[in-house]
Amino acid sequence: MKIKKLTSGAVCIIYAVIMLEGILMATPFALYLYSFYFPFLEGVQQSILTAWTSSFFFRHVVVETNSTFLEIIGWLRILFPIGIIGFFVFAFQVYWAKFRRKGMVNSFVYRYIRHPQYLFFMMAGLGVLFTWPRMMMLILFTIMSIVYFYLARFEERKMVARHPEYQEYIKNTAMFIPGNPGGKLFKLFFGRIPNQVAAQLITIVFTITIIFGGAIGLRHLTIANISISKIPDKHTLVISIYPHTEKYLQDVIHKTMAHQTVENTLFEQGNVSFISHIMPSNYGMLAHFTEVNRQAFTQQMFNSGLSIRERIWGSESDKVKVAFAKIDKPGQEFVPLNEILGMSVRMIPVLVADLDLTTGEVFNVTLNSKNQYGITPQPIF
Repeated sequence: MKIKKLTSGAVCIIYAVIMLEGILMATPFALYLYSFYFPFLEGVQQSILTAWTSSFFFRHVVVETNSTFLEIIGWLRILFPIGIIGFFVFAFQVYWAKFRRKGMVNSFVYRYIRHPQYLFFMMAGLGVLFTWPRMMMLILFTIMSIVYFYLARFEERKMVARHPEYQEYIKNTAMFIPGNPGGKLFKLFFGRIPNQVAAQLITIVFTITIIFGGAIGLRHLTIANISISKIPDKHTLVISIYPHTEKYLQDVIHKTMAHQTVENTLFEQGNVSFISHIMPSNYGMLAHFTEVNRQAFTQQMFNSGLSIRERIWGSESDKVKVAFAKIDKPGQEFVPLNEILGMSVRMIPVLVADLDLTTGEVFNVTLNSKNQYGITPQPIF
């Protein structure tokens, strides 16, 4: 019993730390998080076997894609506040019943599902996952979901021992989702396996395969539906934060690279490949690409005159910022263009240039060797 509680607690703590990365990224507290989180991410990035865990499977820095399906998936972010509210509401119902010594709870939502508090907690985790879709978070989310399933089963055995009538409640009430679709699918695909332990292990492996296969599929679909262009002679791959034509991307990059400081700085990096991001001049997530002025960042994030979209992704105008970063991959000095969007690469910031689209003039170049959080792996798209 103690081991199960400790295991559950450990998974929750680890997952909470990973979740905090997604929640705190948009706040000044991100640097404090990375002060102890960075060594772990840096260690992960050193090996080709683990570097992929720091990659992202869904868009974050890009404002939108050309896929309606992906945009609908993006709305899963709202599950975070819904999940948090639901978790506390139903947890309160349970603990209030304990306080009043009412015995088992089977009213309100508990009439339809046995563990709404766990369901809503996982919903909150799913919301954070799609807000900050790092593969590492997906791993922890999957582990957390499995642990909570078995924790719920363990708690049910205790409840049956204390309240025999709970067994009837189990028979008539779904575990997490009304109608018990999970249980029905389990019986359909794995119900004929005589050994239940083996059936559950196979189910877990199958579920994990579906989850990670789906994540990789989402990643490829996202890449296929954002504005990207390759400039082979410059060893540069270009991504636009807002949707634009390939001609627009190439024009912006060639104008920026024509500036003497930009050209010289990129040349000094040696035989490397670059990734460049074209973004609005007031892009709210510039910290992913360079160090930023915290005061200006805070003012934009809390500017009531701007929509949430404008605060985060900025608004298009005749001026843009163009960020350049060199590509780093464990055990590989030069990363070809066709591998820049691989899951084991990270960006090492080089410079950010301000370009006036009307005149074609670069009017400011900021050299940098790290982003706001050091050189921790940041989302590429």
